Order: sequence, then C-alpha cells, then structure tokens
Amino acid sequence: MVKLNKKRIIITTALLSCAVFAVLIAAEKKIVNSSPKKQIYVAAKDINQGEFLNASDFILEDKAINNITDDMVTSLNGIKSKYATQNIYKEEPLNKNTIADKNDSSKMFLKPGEREFSIPLTKLDNDAFAGTLRRGDIVDITHTSVATQGAPVPITELTGKRVRVLGAVDLQGKFLEPNDKNVLAAAIMFAGDEDSFVKTSKESSAGAFKIAKCPIYSESNTSN
Repeated sequence: MVKLNKKRIIITTALLSCAVFAVLIAAEKKIVNSSPKKQIYVAAKDINQGEFLNASDFILEDKAINNITDDMVTSLNGIKSKYATQNIYKEEPLNKNTIADKNDSSKMFLKPGEREFSIPLTKLDNDAFAGTLRRGDIVDITHTSVATQGAPVPITELTGKRVRVLGAVDLQGKFLEPNDKNVLAAAIMFAGDEDSFVKTSKESSAGAFKIAKCPIYSESNTSN
C-alpha cells in the first residue's frame, strides 16, 4: 500500500511539473506575441554587390520593436535609385548601411565581383600624371621592384589590367571632382577584379607603381 502511494505521488508530481512547464511556455509565447511589432523590409532573394534595387526584391516582415535598429529600412521610397554596396542575402533585413544612391558621388560604386583598393601618390613614379586621373578612367597598373640578391635588376609586372578608377582623393580624403583640374591627389582609389586586388595589395610595401590610361572602348568591346 505504501509503495502504491509513493507511485501515485511520483506520477502526480510529474504531471504537475508538466502542467507547470506547459503554462510557462504558453505564458512566454503570449508575452512574445503581445510585444509591440513593426514592419521592416527583408530581401526576397540574394542580391549581389553592385546590383540596382527594385521594390520586388523585398518583402515586409513583422519584427519585435526591441529587435529593430534605426538603420533597418521601413520604406522603399526612392529604391530604384539605390544599389547594393555589398552582397545582401535572402531574408536578411535591408540595412541603410548596405545600400547607396547612384547619384551620391561620395560613395564608391563597385560592380559585382569588384574589389576596392588604393595606391598613395608617394608609391607612384608618375604621380603628377596620376593626380589628374578622375572617376571612370580605365587604366593598367604595373609595379617595379628591385631584386635584393645579386646585381640590382628591376623587375616589372602587371598588377592590374583594365582597372577602373573610382576617384582621386586629396589630403583630407575628399574625392576630387572633374572641375578640380589643377588639384593633385594624395591617393588614387581603384576597383578591379580579385587578381588585381591581391597583386597590387601584395606589392604595396616596396617598389613603385606606374599607371597607364587604356584606350576607350565601347561597352560591347570591354565585356569580352
């Protein structure tokens, strides 16, 4: 009889524990569901860096207000003039810091697959010419170093082929505009493929770079 009562007590305790646990879970869900919410835009698909945006690329999603930050996007007004400054992945909240306006000349527009890098004017052996470069110019970049063993022999290699100039910047880091014709730059910003980025960055510690403007081709010729 005593053993039977103990079993009943154990079973009753277990049932009460389950009931209390279920009540707590229900209460927690009720609290979560009753929390104030706000709608933000999230990506409906993967969007690559450099792609221009459309309203159809995003959907509205309810989020608890305490999980929303000021840089999350709640309106798509003017979205057609915006592009992605980095990859945006499906279901990722749209963030003001990952998009830019195509008309904003202070932003560096990178096409899909491009990497951004810079070369200080002090690393260029034709710095006076480099200081006249402006956004959109297409250039080849070569680097010359001197062998450290044996007789000094200059070694020159192509580190950037048909690299795009993002802009020249002055000592204050301000991009120079086309009307700043007589202002020399402190550094040149470029956009190129991964290979150009790696090679130029690797050689930046020693030697000197030379920049040569490429002939202007139509888009149909440069895409091949």
